[in-house]
Amino acid sequence: MAKLDKFVATVGTAKYAFRAPAGLYDGSIATETGIAAAGDADQDLPDYPVKNLLRKGILRRVTAITKTSAGKPSRLKLLCTSAKLTTILDALKGDPYSITGGGSGTIQSVGFSLRVVSRG
Repeated sequence: MAKLDKFVATVGTAKYAFRAPAGLYDGSIATETGIAAAGDADQDLPDYPVKNLLRKGILRRVTAITKTSAGKPSRLKLLCTSAKLTTILDALKGDPYSITGGGSGTIQSVGFSLRVVSRG
């Protein structure tokens, strides 16, 4: 089971903290998604549930098709800020990812996750 760390999504001047798998939003993935690990100054920010940030439109979910280090295809659900949504589809291709206590590999392609609005 992957360990969870605190990450911060910055939208304008507002910062929203939430928990995500450790090591996922590091390096180029952090830059391209607009989500970075919380620094020492951001550790006192309140944690927001991810579902609330998704409902408010602050974060969007994208699905990345990856090839693991073992060579098998896999899917990875990533979050990004709404401002980075327009550039993320091409920016993440070929980037390596690594989850602390989990898997690692390379991102092959990125697409939008389906949004369910109503079931009735």
